[in-house]
Amino acid sequence: MYIWSGDNKFLVFQVSLGGVSPLPDRVKALTEYPLPKSVAELRRFLAIINFYLIFLKNAEGTQACLHDLVKGRIKKDKTPIIWTDETKEAFRACKELLKDAAMLACPKHNTPLSLVTDASETAIGAVLQQHVEGGTEPLVFFSRKLNAAERKYSTYDRELLAIYSAIRFFRYFVEGHGFLVFTDHKPLTYAFKQNHEKNSPRQIRHPEFIGQFTTDLRYISGSANLVADTFSRIAAISVPESIDFDEMAIAQDSDVELRSLLGSGSGLELKQLNLPSSQRLLYCDISTGKVRPYVPETFRRRVFEMLHGLSHPGVKATTNLIKQCFVLRSVNKDVQE
Repeated sequence: MYIWSGDNKFLVFQVSLGGVSPLPDRVKALTEYPLPKSVAELRRFLAIINFYLIFLKNAEGTQACLHDLVKGRIKKDKTPIIWTDETKEAFRACKELLKDAAMLACPKHNTPLSLVTDASETAIGAVLQQHVEGGTEPLVFFSRKLNAAERKYSTYDRELLAIYSAIRFFRYFVEGHGFLVFTDHKPLTYAFKQNHEKNSPRQIRHPEFIGQFTTDLRYISGSANLVADTFSRIAAISVPESIDFDEMAIAQDSDVELRSLLGSGSGLELKQLNLPSSQRLLYCDISTGKVRPYVPETFRRRVFEMLHGLSHPGVKATTNLIKQCFVLRSVNKDVQE
């Protein structure tokens, strides 16, 4: 997260000493969003909601039945939506989630971390939190919908999947840090003490992956598991060098590869967005629901060193991290080199 001096706004986020949150005017606009009439309109609404996913508790579980309405449909499908009481309530609940969006704290160096996870019959979720004097602060939320096969898992397997998936998602935060995992499913606290002869292959694989990061799984009762049901946490990150997006915008003007992307069917949705600091226009991809600046050739080494310096992850992890934040050509080859 990079803060521009002046109005403390970064793209569509409000940044303060207390943390990061969605801009109030954007939240207000979304909470007043009318009931979508077609599949395309509903898909657009869900994409906007998912842009703020890291601020929302159990968002995927709330959206589950709405995703079913657009599943298997083409992007610009004009088919009318047939709304039911259940789907209307889910639509309303999504907007309520935005009203209650959490402020994510700024990571503090050497602060203890914990991961709180939870699973339902339709979705899994987690919150990464840091422990400070007086309590805990949420750093980022994670949630995703379960597929048809995962919904058939036992309660034990779904809760185990929640821990496994959350650690994979937060890997760039927790790798190299000691942290606790809190779960409201007590049998999981014995996952590393069980006889493998009684376990399924999945019940062996998932703890083996989890054990690469922590073996400290602790039980927290459902009534006390406000964090798992409210999810919270974070890790200390030091950014060695920030990116000057004004300079990047200038470099984009002379980037040959960017011109070729704009003229081809690359699958990217490149749009020019205003930079608040200078009103320059920066080309960013918004096809994934996230704003990812296009990185011209002269900035690629700088972007690599900045993100790789967070925790010095391997080739695959670094490549994935860069792809989540930026768009650049030949990223796999560049990272390997």
